[in-house]
Amino acid sequence: MYKVTIKAGMPVKTSIIILTYNELELTKKCLASIERYTDKDKIELIIVDNGSSDGTREYISNLPDVKVILNEKNLGFAKGCNQGIEAAGGENLLFLNNDTMVTKNWLTSMLRVLYQSEKTGMVGPVSNYVSGAQMIHDAYQSLDELESFAEAYCAREKHHTKRVLRLVGFCLLVKRSVIEDIGPFDEQFGYGSFEDDDLCLRALQKGYSLHIALDAFVHHHGHATFTANQDININQLYSENRQRFTEKWGTDFTYFTHPRPEIAELVPREAKRILDVGCGAGATGLELQNRQPCELYGIELHPLAAQAAKGYYEAVLQEDVEEVKLPYPEGFFDCIIFADILEHLKDPWRVIETYSSYLSPAGSIVCSIPNISHAEALFPLLLGDWTYRDAGILDRTHLRFFTPQTVRTLFPEETFDVKKQSYTYVHVDERVQLFLQEITRMAQSMQFPVTQLPEQSRIYQILLRVEKTG
Repeated sequence: MYKVTIKAGMPVKTSIIILTYNELELTKKCLASIERYTDKDKIELIIVDNGSSDGTREYISNLPDVKVILNEKNLGFAKGCNQGIEAAGGENLLFLNNDTMVTKNWLTSMLRVLYQSEKTGMVGPVSNYVSGAQMIHDAYQSLDELESFAEAYCAREKHHTKRVLRLVGFCLLVKRSVIEDIGPFDEQFGYGSFEDDDLCLRALQKGYSLHIALDAFVHHHGHATFTANQDININQLYSENRQRFTEKWGTDFTYFTHPRPEIAELVPREAKRILDVGCGAGATGLELQNRQPCELYGIELHPLAAQAAKGYYEAVLQEDVEEVKLPYPEGFFDCIIFADILEHLKDPWRVIETYSSYLSPAGSIVCSIPNISHAEALFPLLLGDWTYRDAGILDRTHLRFFTPQTVRTLFPEETFDVKKQSYTYVHVDERVQLFLQEITRMAQSMQFPVTQLPEQSRIYQILLRVEKTG
């Protein structure tokens, strides 16, 4: 059922598509915030109801200047959004959850980012309740503080943006031309979860960029639709849709999209040309581009991840790290990153030696390597167990193993100067920790130089920045 009342002759710029399933009071707050903070002449409202039974259908049917689609049953998030797309007349499509409240200049700020470049395909805001880079922690304690917080925060972040590999669908602004190019939401994801990841990945594969408008804040209540529908098990739905996503793309693409801020922090801020070895989809590279002007080059064997990284790296070689012949002159790079790569190689010593010739004088290598003396590997070994796994320190694809001491063998003193060695830690069971402390005391009583065991058993990854000297 459609109910359409739009002023004739008014050009529509942005179609705001809102899905509802019960939770009428939240919908009212959402619509009131749009009314207060959005220029009505530049938008159209489309509300798709998925079979509400709490008076929502009657309420939205009586709203003026709104396109209403009433479904007899819950057709899911993806299907509802696609119905909204078909009904939309705007040049831009904004998918907005009904458990949100927008704030001052929200849409203006997002549109500014959307049209900063032809290749910008999607934009999202920051929020108090969202996963990933859009999350603002400890924003406020009550809705009474929302307006003042949002205004102050957005003023500090005015015209600031952040490029990312993933945006969350709770509030997602997309050019209509992009949807026409990559297609609408994939309806196999049903009620929700991973349909936004899938849409983002299709945009990346086509070369579009995704951005967060840091000066646009949208309050999000969170999971209202799932709360309103007791028949949906959110954990089961997430698990099933993650499996669908993995099967569709032939891999769990989220593995390639996690940024490594601890790695980015070690990269010199003056580095202009950076080689990211095993770059994945380029999440860490994006962290660097968001921080400093630089040219990124990558090596990535996985085709899906490499294609995503090509959207913003100068070049991505889809070849084996140990076999590739780099098409760059010696001294070309200011920094080379090996983030969890060296342990997968047959001869990481030779790789370091070979790649170092492409470093500029005083250029840096930044790397992260798992610590084989962490209790995750050490304690089972003491019990006679050395079982490879799908992930972790004993990942079945790991070929080489290092400790905080032996990792330095990769970087000979005559060629490199270690500028920083730091660590990430993973909690160790208290009983295991006490056991290792007892071993240390026993070893010392027998004059064995074992002093570092309890501390070293907590170190999960070794982080290094070395500088070329010779």
